[in-house]
Amino acid sequence: MGDESIRHIPLDWPLRSLSRSVVIEDINWHVQVGGTGPTLLLLHGTGASAHSFSDVVSRLLERFTVVVPDLPGHGFTTGAAMSSLTLPAISKALDRLLERLGLEDVALVAGHSAGAALALRWTLDRKQRPSHIVGFNPALIAPAKAYNEVLAPLLVPLATSPLVSGMVALLGGATGMVDHLLTSTGSAVPRAQRARYALLFRRASHVRGALGLMAAADLPALLRRASEVDVAVRLVLGQNDHWIPRSRVERVILARLPRATVEIWPGGHLLHEEHPLRAAALLETLANADNATSCQPESEKG
Repeated sequence: MGDESIRHIPLDWPLRSLSRSVVIEDINWHVQVGGTGPTLLLLHGTGASAHSFSDVVSRLLERFTVVVPDLPGHGFTTGAAMSSLTLPAISKALDRLLERLGLEDVALVAGHSAGAALALRWTLDRKQRPSHIVGFNPALIAPAKAYNEVLAPLLVPLATSPLVSGMVALLGGATGMVDHLLTSTGSAVPRAQRARYALLFRRASHVRGALGLMAAADLPALLRRASEVDVAVRLVLGQNDHWIPRSRVERVILARLPRATVEIWPGGHLLHEEHPLRAAALLETLANADNATSCQPESEKG
C-alpha cells in the first residue's frame, strides 16, 4: 500500500514502513505485515495497538512473516460497529483479513491479555489451526480492582453514549489518566511508549473500542469451551502483574486448558514490552521445535 492509504498514521509510529490499510466491509484495517517464513499472527490487548509488539516484531522479520493488526475499534483501525467487538465477531473479521492478505495458513498465534483470549477463540473457530498458541498474561479472568476502578464505571454508559468515549479521550489527553493506567500494570513503560499510548487514548474511536471490547468479552463462555483447544498452549505470566493476579490465572489454566504449560517471568502486565528479546526467542524456539517435529519420520513422532 502507498503512503496515501496510511497518511493518518504518525510518521514516527513504530514500524510504519510495514503498515497497510485494508478495507473489508465496514472495517478499515491498519495492519503491519513484514518478513519471510511461516506466518506469525500477533494480537495486542485491550487499549493497545500493533505498536505494543513493535520491539518483538523487529527481531522476528528474518524468521517469520509477521502479521500484526490493530484490532477493530483500536489504534488506527476504524469503522467497526460496537456490536462487532465481541470475541466471536473479531475472530471472523480476522479470518477475512488473513484471507485478503493471502496468509490464512498461520503457524503460530500469540496474544497479550485480551489478545490471548482472542487467540484461543480464533483457534477454536478454525479448521486449520496453528501449531502453538502463546499468551502473555492472558485475560482469562476478570481484571483486578486497580483496573476496574478506572474503567469499569464507564462500561455501561459506553454502550449507548458516544459522548462518554469523547469525554474520556479529552481527559486522557489533559490528565495523567494514561500514566496512571500504565503504572498500575506493574510494568516499567518507557517514556516514548507512554507517549504512544497517550496519543491513542486521545482518539475517541480508540477509547470507545477499548471499552467496548472490555464490555463485550464473554470470558465465561470462552472458558466453557477452552478444553476443546487441541493445540499446544504456552502461557507466560508476570510475577508482578497487578491487573490479572497470577495465582488466579494459573488455577483457571490448570482446570480448563489440558494442553497448556505455564512459565513465570519477572515483570508486570506488559511482559512482551518489558522483555521483547525473550518474547521473540520464545516464539522462535517454538517454531524451531515444530519444524524439527515435522521433519521427523512418522515412526519417530509422538
